Amino acid sequence: MTAQAPAKTHCPNCGAKLHRPDLSLCAYCAMPLDIGATTPVDDETIQRLKRMREHANFPAAMTFTPRDPRVERKAARLLTYGSVAMALAIVLMIVSLIVWWRGLSPIIWAAVAILAAVVAAVLFVTAPALRRASDARPLLKRPALVVLRRSEMSADNQIHYFFTLRFDDGSEGEFQRPGLGTMYEPMANGYSGIAYSRGSELVDFRRLT
Repeated sequence: MTAQAPAKTHCPNCGAKLHRPDLSLCAYCAMPLDIGATTPVDDETIQRLKRMREHANFPAAMTFTPRDPRVERKAARLLTYGSVAMALAIVLMIVSLIVWWRGLSPIIWAAVAILAAVVAAVLFVTAPALRRASDARPLLKRPALVVLRRSEMSADNQIHYFFTLRFDDGSEGEFQRPGLGTMYEPMANGYSGIAYSRGSELVDFRRLT
């Protein structure tokens, strides 16, 4: 009697947890899994998503590369801290010049000013480096349908959304995206558009208009 192979719970390529082990493609890296059966080609939802590729604005949507809101928040904080450090360095350098003009030793003030300037320079370099590292990660752009939306509140009172997305290749998975403030209206169930994802992170989701 032939032993049945154990069901795969994680993608062997990206390591992501499989939302549905009966599908033949990983929703997070689009790798063929050779398990389960492919979703029937006559599935109405799949056909509707496939037709999005014929939309006049689909080519433009595929060339668009959105910024990751998580990375942008980190980069913005680093640039803010860098600006504060640089302002502090300028003030301390002015103080050291005043101290020197009065005939006192400005070594301590100048040393702290140089240290603040170095910290500012590091922060100014780190922010764009974060963006470049994020942009270097593979970004999947696919027609998708929001099957289910849920939300959770983190320990720091930040809301995080989780979207179960179904793609036009039949794969399905849950993706997370942080709340972007009161002006951000998350996609509702049944919402369709182009999903931009990196791993299990939903970078952006846009409707074709």
